[in-house]
Amino acid sequence: METTNTTQIEGTTKPNGKVGAVVIVGGGIAGMQAALDVANSGFKVYLVEKNPSIGGNMAQLDKTFPTNDCSTCMISPKLIEVAKHPNIEILSHSEIHGITGEPGNFKVKVKKKARYVDESICTGCGTCVDNCPVQYRPYFEQSADEKIEAQRKGKEESQSTNGTGE
Repeated sequence: METTNTTQIEGTTKPNGKVGAVVIVGGGIAGMQAALDVANSGFKVYLVEKNPSIGGNMAQLDKTFPTNDCSTCMISPKLIEVAKHPNIEILSHSEIHGITGEPGNFKVKVKKKARYVDESICTGCGTCVDNCPVQYRPYFEQSADEKIEAQRKGKEESQSTNGTGE
């Protein structure tokens, strides 16, 4: 059984009565650009991505149509800018499990999937992968059928553990 924890996202109310946080769902190229635009406007941004890393499908491409530009050359600066921006908090490997409130003033309940790695001390060196007793194929190397099966299995496990079907 996979352990998870939940995070409650709530905006901070500013003196003018406006709530100062934005949730963007999806960490692909469009989500990253939206997060940068909003964060540069002074708002706190929570970028929620269901996959273990941001970048979406573009991170897996070699060239882009119609210009044949290198997709890595285009997306890498955005990945770095998003990761280093002080107003953006990336919640990868996470899913939204509830929204309460009204437009402009709401709370979002986010379920963070277990990583089994302490993100605060991870340097990306890969030593944990070498020493892990369980071997998984990286998510991006899986076929579409394998990804669908893994998501279906995860939903079934979630339904059987909490009994609510959510």
